[in-house]
Amino acid sequence: MRVFANDLISSKNIAVISWIIFAIPFVIYGLCVFRYAADIPFQDDYDAALNFTNTYIQTQTPTEKIALLFSQHNEHRIVFVRLVFLCSYYLFREVNFKFCIAFGNLGWILTLVALVLYFQRKFHLSLAHLLPLPYLLLTFTHWENMFFAMAAIQNYWFMFFSIAFLICLAKDRPLSFCALFPVALFTSGAGVVLYPLGNLFLILQKKRKSLAWFFVLSTSCMLLYFYNYHKPAIHPSILDAVVTPFRTMAYFLSFWGNIVPLHYMSILVGLILCSLSIYLVIRGYGDSFFQLAIGFIALIALTSALTRSGLGVWQSLSSRYSLFPLFCLVCIYLCIVISIPRAVAAHRVVLVSAILCAMSFWGIATVYYERTRFFQKIKDERIASIAAFSNGDKSRLLYPDKDRAAHILLKAKQLHIYHYQDQTP
Repeated sequence: MRVFANDLISSKNIAVISWIIFAIPFVIYGLCVFRYAADIPFQDDYDAALNFTNTYIQTQTPTEKIALLFSQHNEHRIVFVRLVFLCSYYLFREVNFKFCIAFGNLGWILTLVALVLYFQRKFHLSLAHLLPLPYLLLTFTHWENMFFAMAAIQNYWFMFFSIAFLICLAKDRPLSFCALFPVALFTSGAGVVLYPLGNLFLILQKKRKSLAWFFVLSTSCMLLYFYNYHKPAIHPSILDAVVTPFRTMAYFLSFWGNIVPLHYMSILVGLILCSLSIYLVIRGYGDSFFQLAIGFIALIALTSALTRSGLGVWQSLSSRYSLFPLFCLVCIYLCIVISIPRAVAAHRVVLVSAILCAMSFWGIATVYYERTRFFQKIKDERIASIAAFSNGDKSRLLYPDKDRAAHILLKAKQLHIYHYQDQTP
């Protein structure tokens, strides 16, 4: 019996059990995406995917095609997103939204992998130290991205490109971060924050050669990005945010605390996360990547508050924004755990507490969304919308302008880009 017990708790078995626990959120997340994703357009998918592809394949000259790729979509220039939709069309001879959703979520998985590899190699962390990461990042709080093809590609891959950029910047790999900047910028407009962040960091680090290369490239990309740029009509003016400072500050803090879907509670959580992050940076905890990551989150929150707070503070609670406070939580945890010597008892307390909290956070969210059939209801709604349209009812299409959505769908069918009848039950 004693021999059996010793075998059971052997280091090899413990390693296997640790890997199984580490893999659980990956498996559940992947199964959830494949189970509930639907090959049906939703909101911006109509314009970013179907209408773009409709227009692209009818465009004749290479110059016109390139101009269309770089054309503005709301405040973004979503070149990477459009290229993914084109790849889907040329691979499957149609735009396949289920494939695009899966590919978009792959960007978030790779983001997690990049963080795990960076911190494991940089600080020689064990699997136990890295265990909270998948349970924090693969929770379902950012569900709006998970089943929305355009948002999944744009937001998840933007995070991957941005974090890869920050890692390369911290390691002073100029070829890599110079290559990643334009990719991030032309995936999401939020990439503009990497311009001041990258240049300021290189100035403070006195990396003159790297600064020269990056400044020339990044400035050229920014000029291209804002060439013929126009502010979307529905977006409020930055001046509006300046003259209403309390609302702007509430939006800023609520954005930081987005993991809590309650307005006043999110402001409180945001204040705690923001204050703690700034404190850790000022006190010199962590490494240069941590400082860059906090600067990145702060600039994203600030630009969002300045450009979107006029839409209402509630907008900061959109689930797609929860990627940023989740990333912040990961950075704070790793910064603290690597700063405490492993021989000190406090190190084990922080480690065990973080693992239990992360697993509880993930477990509660998973049980809630499954018990309420939340994702199944989303899938059913999308299937019902396209089924109703197949029967001549466009009123249930999940797009603000029903007439425009109907026209796009009919044109996509005519051009053999998307066959909406195939999606009916």
